[in-house]
Amino acid sequence: MTTMKKFLFFAAAIVMMASCANDDLVGDNTSKTTGNDGAIAFSTTFKGATRADYVGADAAEKLNNHFTVAGYKGTYTSGQDLEDVTTETGTVFDNYIVNWTQNTAATTGSNTSDWEYVGTAAVAPSTLAGNTQSIKYWDYTATQYDFIAYSTGTATAVTGTPGTGEIKVTAIDPENAKTAAYTLAGTAADLEKCYIADMVTVYKGADYGKEVQLTFRALASKVRMAIYETVPGYSVKDVKFYTNSSTALATGTDVTDATLFTTGTATKDNFYTAGTYTVSFPTIGSTNTSESDYNKAHVALSDATTATTKTFGTLNKVGREYREADATNYIGRTSATASFAGTTAPYYQIAMPNEEGTVLELRIDYTLLSIDGSGEEIKVHGATAYVPAIYAAWKSNYAYTYIFKISDNTNGWTSTVTDDPAGLYPITFDAVVVETTDYTQSTITNVATPSITTYQVGHVYNNADPDGDGTPDDEYDATKGDIYVQVMKEGALKEDLDTKGKLYEVTDRTGKTITEAEVMDALNIYVSSTGTPLVVTGRNGWVLTDATTSASVDATIETIPGADGNNITVDEKTAAKFTPTAGKTYAYVYDDTPSSAPAASYYYSAEALTSAPADWGTSGVWYADPNGATAAPTTFAAGTYYKKYTNLNNVYGVKVIKVE
Repeated sequence: MTTMKKFLFFAAAIVMMASCANDDLVGDNTSKTTGNDGAIAFSTTFKGATRADYVGADAAEKLNNHFTVAGYKGTYTSGQDLEDVTTETGTVFDNYIVNWTQNTAATTGSNTSDWEYVGTAAVAPSTLAGNTQSIKYWDYTATQYDFIAYSTGTATAVTGTPGTGEIKVTAIDPENAKTAAYTLAGTAADLEKCYIADMVTVYKGADYGKEVQLTFRALASKVRMAIYETVPGYSVKDVKFYTNSSTALATGTDVTDATLFTTGTATKDNFYTAGTYTVSFPTIGSTNTSESDYNKAHVALSDATTATTKTFGTLNKVGREYREADATNYIGRTSATASFAGTTAPYYQIAMPNEEGTVLELRIDYTLLSIDGSGEEIKVHGATAYVPAIYAAWKSNYAYTYIFKISDNTNGWTSTVTDDPAGLYPITFDAVVVETTDYTQSTITNVATPSITTYQVGHVYNNADPDGDGTPDDEYDATKGDIYVQVMKEGALKEDLDTKGKLYEVTDRTGKTITEAEVMDALNIYVSSTGTPLVVTGRNGWVLTDATTSASVDATIETIPGADGNNITVDEKTAAKFTPTAGKTYAYVYDDTPSSAPAASYYYSAEALTSAPADWGTSGVWYADPNGATAAPTTFAAGTYYKKYTNLNNVYGVKVIKVE
């Protein structure tokens, strides 16, 4: 009788797939291997959300030394996949339990990396419950094997109603792998203990007889948030958070824990506190091996218990900028030094995944304190920002960072009467979202109306000098590629970026930093606006040059590249992209001027002149009084005069974008 090669599952750490033994396997083919006498064996890796892979004992510890695996074999023709194999003919591992015991590798043919399944009593949901699990061998008459695995970690797996510390599990179903492979149900506190793995498909050939390496990741997501400000002449203190969009400004809020909330009515428009997660693998089969989503595990929640708010703790404070009264009572002043919410770095909190995503809303009161030592304060009420749903589609084992920026272009009120004008200028929230291929995503949200979200793949806001060049980094890195833009107003995406969105390159004034409010001023009140491409010279000295062509702006895109190669689908004209150049500063401008906007008015700017400017004597330019009642004299004499500008009174959403 021909000796059969065993094929071991070992769920160890990142042990490279070992070869099989020298004996003949089931079927007519033979394979020359070493060490395990042909049994199927497993090895494991745990994929961390933040640039950490765990192997060996470290991976086993994450999984609490056990996982459940189902394995299937079959003979496939082109275009077929796991769902074409029936459980009657294709089941090899029927929801087997695989356990880790250190220093036991190579003691049996089925254990090459300290993971063993032979001799363990099968338990429900396996149909073999009560029987002893046996060794399995590679069958060379099969053209492929498929393996699906999960672990409930420190929670106990049950098949009935779960109690505290328990997860209800269902049997893995290969015939519905694309839509509902298995389910995990319980409270958020217990679901966050669970781990899922992408499907592993082994095609007939060189990999038969090797270890089956399973890579697990946490079922839960991680989320954190921070705020910084760029208001000239002021520091920001006493930030208070609303928990809904309906509380009146006059009522206000005393909540000091950083809070995000949702306002939608669908189940997905919530944070999850309990429910049933269905795990599926929508992209499987040999025809899809080149797809970025090939064999990837996805999760969807049903029977959910929900909440509309998520809290993150109080904001960390920084010191005074100049002569403010308190030594340490303020939020950070750059994206790299933003004030995170929470008590312990890196400030992430566990959250249940929501792959559909929902709009996240931030609403705050805060106080502006003059840095000149005068003690002057301005209290701002009800400033609001929105994060688009596509950047809040939380996936398992991804780490998300939301950074909100308060600028001089705010949409809050300086009184508690909403009939009063909002803003210093309109306070704006701007959102910048960054995803990286190591499963982390960072966002910066600028507080404004409309809110502008900008995003670049792979750019992460981790510290003041992440590239180690000795200087604080700018918001974006030209080497990371295109920057993507979306615009939201009152929770809805704008769908006309092709006609109302425009990108300008900003020519910096020496020693000065451009702000969103100054961009709006330059566009409304300018010295000149001419040329192709259009060049706008503001009365404040800033020069804005239309960069639509030079930066290859495209507002017709339908996909945005996401983390781990998974693209985000968007409707045409709801997103735009451009290609940045290192060292430049850009301003993305959305024209939000209402049809009822006031007509253009005039603005008279005082200037002390010692010699006649080039346009002296031009009709309608220079005046002797601040109201434009008396024209300047024809003969120039040194003194203070008033230059007439047209104020268009247009309304813009603005995001300043700095590129290193």
